[in-house]
Amino acid sequence: MKRALLALLLAVSAPLAQAAPATDAQVDRLLEVMRARQTLDTMLPQIEASQRQVMAQMTAGQVLTDQQRALLDRIAVRNAQTLREALTWEKLAPMYRDIYRQTFDAQDMESMIDFYGSPAGQRVIEKMPQAAQHT
Repeated sequence: MKRALLALLLAVSAPLAQAAPATDAQVDRLLEVMRARQTLDTMLPQIEASQRQVMAQMTAGQVLTDQQRALLDRIAVRNAQTLREALTWEKLAPMYRDIYRQTFDAQDMESMIDFYGSPAGQRVIEKMPQAAQHT
C-alpha cells in the first residue's frame, strides 16, 4: 500500500518537476531570434505616421491659421518625443522578460528559440508585418 501511494505521488509530481522556469538568458535569446528590438525600431515611425494621419483626418476640411497649424505641429512633435521615450528598448525589455518568464517555461522557450531561429521561423518573422497589414 505504501509503495502504491509513493508511486502515485511520484507520478503526479513528475510533470510539475519537469516544468523548469524560463531563464533570462533564454528569454533574451528568444527576443534576439525574434528580432524584437528591430521590430520595435520599425514600429515607431509607423506609429508616428499613423498619428500624423489621424491629425490630418481630424483637421480635414478646416481652415487653420498659421498659429493653429504651429500648435498642431508642436503637439505632434511632443507626442512623437513622448512615444519614443516611453517605447525605448531599455524600458520595454524588462517587461518582455517578465511576461515571457511568467507565460512560458524553459521547454517552451527552447522550442520557440528553435523555431524562430530556423529559416522557417525567420520567414514568419519577415512576413508578420504583411500579415498585420492585411488584418
